[in-house]
Amino acid sequence: MLVSPIKQHGNSLVELMISMALGLASITAMASLVGHGIALNSSLLAKSRLDEEINAVVAVISHDLKRTGYYGHIDEVVKNPTTLSNPFDHSLSIAAYANEPANSCINFAYDRNKNGVLDTAPSNENYGYRLKDKAVEIRLDGAACDESGWHDLTDPKVVQVMALKFSFEQTTVQQITQTRVNIELQARLKKHHDISSSINTSVLIENYE
Repeated sequence: MLVSPIKQHGNSLVELMISMALGLASITAMASLVGHGIALNSSLLAKSRLDEEINAVVAVISHDLKRTGYYGHIDEVVKNPTTLSNPFDHSLSIAAYANEPANSCINFAYDRNKNGVLDTAPSNENYGYRLKDKAVEIRLDGAACDESGWHDLTDPKVVQVMALKFSFEQTTVQQITQTRVNIELQARLKKHHDISSSINTSVLIENYE
């Protein structure tokens, strides 16, 4: 007995090629989307790292500046204001290293060991911060703004500090003079110049006359 052949239906070659083309286009679009997501995530991480870096630097500077003018024996000055004076008063000054922007270096002093003396040895109680070669540096051994002997606080191979500016103003409130220091800092990543960040803040120095 003869069996009737069964007709089988399938895709033609043209339909198969169209399906492959559509699948390839979908994969390409998905790969592009994933690549864009990775690049965006990398950029956000880099920006976050830069923000953390400059926030930490400004926090260190601000915390140190708040101590300006502190005198361990201030009670003696209060008792004898005409015969005794605070050796840490008037220590706040602003200058710049050679060829760096104006007002990019700040110097100050405070009584770190609370002995009532402005010590210069073995440890020096003259402190400061400055901009030099796209790095924020910290003052060592009381070196002046235009002298060597400072130490990098930031790494210019990673973060380039493009601007650092200090300014201070004094106001009188109820016959008490208050000094406020303004800090402006701008930085960018060395490997990604398009990723930058800036901070503008101020610090109230309560011990400074």
